[in-house]
Amino acid sequence: MNHYDYIIVGSGIAGLYIALLAIERGSVLILTKGSIDDCNTKYAQGGIAVAMGKDDSPELHFKDT
Repeated sequence: MNHYDYIIVGSGIAGLYIALLAIERGSVLILTKGSIDDCNTKYAQGGIAVAMGKDDSPELHFKDT
């Protein structure tokens, strides 16, 4: 029987991001209802924006959006 430290349900952007964080702390299993790219992230209206760059900040992100 396999043992996983983290089980993530869903292969959308949120699930995959959490998987990236979790893999640094233990083993990860991602469960999805279809193929790994069968998710609703592609239907996000208006895109997805985050403050990730070295010159970004939550304040600049807030002003931008």
